[in-house]
Amino acid sequence: MKKITISRPKESFNKNCSYEIFLGKKYLTALKNGEKKTIEIPNNLKNESLKAKIQWCGSKKMELRNTDDHEKITVNGNKFMNKKMPLFGAMFPLIGLMFFNLKMVPKNIGIGIFIIFLIGIVGTITIWRNKWLNIKTE
Repeated sequence: MKKITISRPKESFNKNCSYEIFLGKKYLTALKNGEKKTIEIPNNLKNESLKAKIQWCGSKKMELRNTDDHEKITVNGNKFMNKKMPLFGAMFPLIGLMFFNLKMVPKNIGIGIFIIFLIGIVGTITIWRNKWLNIKTE
């Protein structure tokens, strides 16, 4: 059997959420903030891919066949997606000012900003949903 050590550093964001670790479609374990676990991989699953998930988002897949025995794997959150992306939500009230005709933002510019904002939100939860977490070997 192959053994791997999976660790998650202490993070200020996502600290109350566990990262679920999957091997192929099989659930392995959950990692809490600052936790480290050693897992034995059965021989029939050693060619599967490893993936971390949090709610509907996750990480890219990492092929286990490319790793050595007793490999150390780190799972952490993408700092841009988890820390800076929620700040874009602060734009929403500013965009709302144009709907109340307060004349702070010209209507055409406000509509353009609103459309870009919506495209960014949809892209973040669909196209880039597998970039919220990083999984890498040490």
